[in-house]
Amino acid sequence: MSPFISIIIPFYGTADPVLLQRCLDSIRRQGMEEGSYEIIVVDDENRTTGGARNNGMQQAHGEYLFFVDADDVLLPNTLPSCLSLLRLYSPDILKFGFQELTCHFLLEQQSPANQSLSYVEYSSGADFMALNNFTGVVWTHIFRRSMLETSSLYFSETSFFEDEEFVAKAYLFARKMLVTSYKVYGYYRSSSSLTRVNVDEKCRKRILAFKEMLFRLKAFSQSVTSAGRLEALDRRIHFLVIDYIRQMWRNKCSMREINQRLAVLKQNGLVPLPYKNYSWKYCLVCPVINVYIRLVI
Repeated sequence: MSPFISIIIPFYGTADPVLLQRCLDSIRRQGMEEGSYEIIVVDDENRTTGGARNNGMQQAHGEYLFFVDADDVLLPNTLPSCLSLLRLYSPDILKFGFQELTCHFLLEQQSPANQSLSYVEYSSGADFMALNNFTGVVWTHIFRRSMLETSSLYFSETSFFEDEEFVAKAYLFARKMLVTSYKVYGYYRSSSSLTRVNVDEKCRKRILAFKEMLFRLKAFSQSVTSAGRLEALDRRIHFLVIDYIRQMWRNKCSMREINQRLAVLKQNGLVPLPYKNYSWKYCLVCPVINVYIRLVI
């Protein structure tokens, strides 16, 4: 009998095996029936998260796929409730909540108090994306495997922001989608002991990776023929442009570098941003960016 869900965990030989064991324990303690799930721990020779996840997808047998990072956990006694929703409603995507954890969190602790499994159903992932802002991390989603296979959807083989691209594309291909605030995933924010030079280098790599992801999504949008789906993707791209500019500022890029990068955005039609009533934050930020583009770039 094939498992109902495949849980895919990228892991490299240099990573901490103690954290991986903590992650595996949190899955096995969910109380799921033996044989109803499989755990795939997968490495990639190029050592990219996207490549490892793709390898895991190729090995998976489950009807649904769930991507979990090796240094995180599942909150106690939460995943079975989501599996019940999947069996009952058969969505292409289930999106759920997460909780940021400290190093003092114990797996023996009970799941978050007063959780409700209330949910909202959307007729498509594009409908959700057209109406909502969201965090584009893959680990707050469970995906129908056949939907990903039919759409030939895989991760870009990078280790930065491949989630954002994958999730946005998956929303476009998905039909029924369920969204709940029910918290399933426990996310540990990692601390870094790198030197300042290495931190700066990593920040610049992340900024470059974000730009490349943004341009891949922009190129992908040229192939979208449905007006409704294109509008949903455009909205997401506009918010990612703002996020890209914010990242440059937060990572203390020089004004010269910021202006050079903004000029590239302008040349490729990503700025100025359209005046849309997406949200009050967008309505505040959009005019500021556009005035700067017009006066300086």
